[in-house]
Amino acid sequence: MDAVADIKGRLDIVDIVSEYIPVKPGGSGAFKANCPFHQERTPSFYVSRPRQTWHCFGCDQGGDLISFVMKMEGMEFREALELLAQKAGVTLPAFDGEKASMKKRTHEVNELAMKFFKATLERAPEAEAARAYVKKRGLDDLTLDLFGIGFAPESWDALSKALAAKGVSEQDMLQAGVVAKSERGPGVYDRFRNRVMFPIADVHGNIVGFTGRILSDDKKEAKYVNTPETSAYRKSAVLYGLDKAKGEIRREDLAVIVEGNMDVVGSHQFSVLNVVASSGTALTAEQLGLLKRFTTNLAIAFDQDNAGNAATIRGLDLARAQDFNIKIITLPPEAGKDPDEAVRKDPQLWRDAIKNAVGIMDWVYRNAFRNRHPEKPEDKKLIARDILTEIKRIVDPVERDHWVKKLAKDLDASEGALREALQGIKKQEIGASRAPEAAKEEEKEEVSKMNQFEERVLANLLVRFELLKQGMEEELLAVDDFEHPEARGLYEAVRNAYAAGEMAPDPLAAGQAVRPPASLGPVEAKIYDSSAFLAEREFQGWTLEQLKRELKTGVSQLRLQRKKRERERLEQQMREAERLGDQARIAELLSQFNALT
Repeated sequence: MDAVADIKGRLDIVDIVSEYIPVKPGGSGAFKANCPFHQERTPSFYVSRPRQTWHCFGCDQGGDLISFVMKMEGMEFREALELLAQKAGVTLPAFDGEKASMKKRTHEVNELAMKFFKATLERAPEAEAARAYVKKRGLDDLTLDLFGIGFAPESWDALSKALAAKGVSEQDMLQAGVVAKSERGPGVYDRFRNRVMFPIADVHGNIVGFTGRILSDDKKEAKYVNTPETSAYRKSAVLYGLDKAKGEIRREDLAVIVEGNMDVVGSHQFSVLNVVASSGTALTAEQLGLLKRFTTNLAIAFDQDNAGNAATIRGLDLARAQDFNIKIITLPPEAGKDPDEAVRKDPQLWRDAIKNAVGIMDWVYRNAFRNRHPEKPEDKKLIARDILTEIKRIVDPVERDHWVKKLAKDLDASEGALREALQGIKKQEIGASRAPEAAKEEEKEEVSKMNQFEERVLANLLVRFELLKQGMEEELLAVDDFEHPEARGLYEAVRNAYAAGEMAPDPLAAGQAVRPPASLGPVEAKIYDSSAFLAEREFQGWTLEQLKRELKTGVSQLRLQRKKRERERLEQQMREAERLGDQARIAELLSQFNALT
C-alpha cells in the first residue's frame, strides 16, 4: 500500500473535517455543515463517510481529506500530506531529500537568527537607539513579540559568532542568506548591521528571510536590505504577514494589500487583522496563488505619492485576469501618508478607508483628474486618454455608455468625440504593457458550468442501477445530448463501466453510498462524486416510478437544448452559405434545419 492510501486508510474524513468545522448528520452516511470556503446561512457542504469525500453545492468545490486540508491550511499537496501523515502515524518516503533538507535547515538557521536579533533588541546596550526607534513608532511588546522584530548590531560578526556557537556552519549561514562571503579572504561577515530586523515568514509561519531597516539617515546606504534569494526565500512568492492574516482573510473574505511592513504591523497591533504587504512590488502570479487559497476579494492601498500612476493599474492586470474582485483604498487627507500612520492616529480612520474602498474604474476616474485642469487642452487630452483606456476594458455596453457620458459632461466634450477616440484605442494597445501572465490568463478558454438538467440527469442515472440499465439498453440518452464536455466525459465513462460490469446495483435502494467505478479518471471521478452527493441529497427515498418521471423530464430538456444548439449551428452555416452564394449548400442546410423542428 502506498503512503497516500495508507494515510486515507487510517484516517476518517469526517473526523478530520470535524477538527475544523462542526458537522451534523445528513443521511446515507453523509454529514453536512456550513461551507468554510464561502459565506452561507444554509448548509450546502456535505461529507461522505462511505466515499471519504466532501463536496459543496454552493461553491462547487470538492475532493478528499487531503484536498480539504490543503484548502483549509493553504498548503501544497506535500505539506498537507506531511500533516496528515503525522496524524496517521505514517512515515512518508523521501521526497527530493537534499532540497527539502536544505530548505528545512534554512528555516532553522533563520529561526536562530531571529531569536538572536530579538534578544539583542531587548537587552543589548548597543540597541538603545533601536529601542527608542520602535518606541517612537508606537510598537508595544506584544506586537514586537508577535512579529519577532529585533535588532542587528553594528558588528561584522556578532550574528555569525552567535550562530557558530549553536553549531551552525558557515555554509548553512550562507545558504540562509544571513551572512555574505568575505571578499578579502576566507570567512564570512554579517549581512545585516545596525538595522531593525523584520523576520519574513512563509504562509505556514516558517522564517524564510529578513528585511532590515537602517536606523541612521546615511544616504549612502539603502533604507531597506532584504535577504537574497535562497532555497527558502523568493520575494515574488511571499506576502509579509500572510501567516498571521490568513485566518481573518478567510473569515472576512477580503485581503487588504499594503506596501510596507510597518503598515501590516500597525494594522495588526490595532486589530485590523486581514492585512498583508506586497513589499512595494506589483502582485505576482505566485502571490496571487497564495491569496486565492483564502479569498478572491482584494482591497489595495497604494502609496499616496504613486496614486494615478499608470504602472499601478498595470500591476493589477494579472489579478484581474485571474478573476479577483479588486477595490482601491484611498486614505482621507487627515489620515496621514500611509496605513500605519492612519491606524495610529485613529484605528477607525483605517477601518473606514477599507470599508469605503472603490472599484478600479471609480479610482481611475478620480485620479485621472488629480493635479490636472480639464479646461487646458493638453490636460483634457491626458485625462481622456487615461479614462478611455480603462473604459475600453469594460465589457457591458450600458456601463461603458455611463462612463462615456459622465466623462463628456466633466470634460465639457462631445460624446461623439470621446466615442471616436475610444474606437481608436485598440485592444492590443491596452494589453501591450500588461504582464505576460495576465495575457495568458485571458486567453484561456472559458468552460461554462454544467447546467441543472445535466447535473440532475447524471445524478438520477447514478441513483438506481435499473435506470442506467434501461437507459443503456433503450438508448434513452446519447453522449451528445450533454453540452458540457465534462458531463459528456462522465456519461461516456459510466457507459463503458456499465459495459464492463463495474457498476454496483442500486446503492441508494440498499441504503448505501454511491461509489464511482474504479476505472474512472480523476476528472470523471470528481464529477461522479458531486453527482452522487446530489443524488443522495435530492433523491433519497424516491420510488422507482418517481425517478423514471424525473429522468424523462430531464432527458426531454437536454434534447430540447441539443436541438437549439443544432439550429443555431445550422443558421450560422446558412448565413455563411448565403454570403458565398452557394444555393445547393443553402438547400441542404435548410432541409436539415426543417428536420429538427
